[in-house]
Amino acid sequence: MDGWIETFTNLLQNPFFLILAVIFAVLIVFGVIKKLFKLAMIILAAFVIYIAYLLWTGQDIPKSFDGIKDSVKETISRSKDNAEETKENIKDAAKKKAGEVAKDEFNEIIEDVKEKVGLDN
Repeated sequence: MDGWIETFTNLLQNPFFLILAVIFAVLIVFGVIKKLFKLAMIILAAFVIYIAYLLWTGQDIPKSFDGIKDSVKETISRSKDNAEETKENIKDAAKKKAGEVAKDEFNEIIEDVKEKVGLDN
């Protein structure tokens, strides 16, 4: 372990390696700050979109963090209910359309069989 510490100390005493280490440290710090800034911008954009949604739907803007939390929970609950209702509507429409298509296909098959057998209506 002493050999490693001695090598590290020698590297830091050399001005070239010291400058290189400082440049790498600055790049790492800059990268971290850039990522944090991007995260802050995403959170800010989501908050602005949420406030715009509240204004567009005519709801009151919460005045405290607890109000925001409750409002978000309520909005998510309503969204889940709407999604469930939409899912059921789509399922019913798909069943209806599948029944119509099956009936049309069945009628076409019956007509083809009648033509081949020679039966006329």
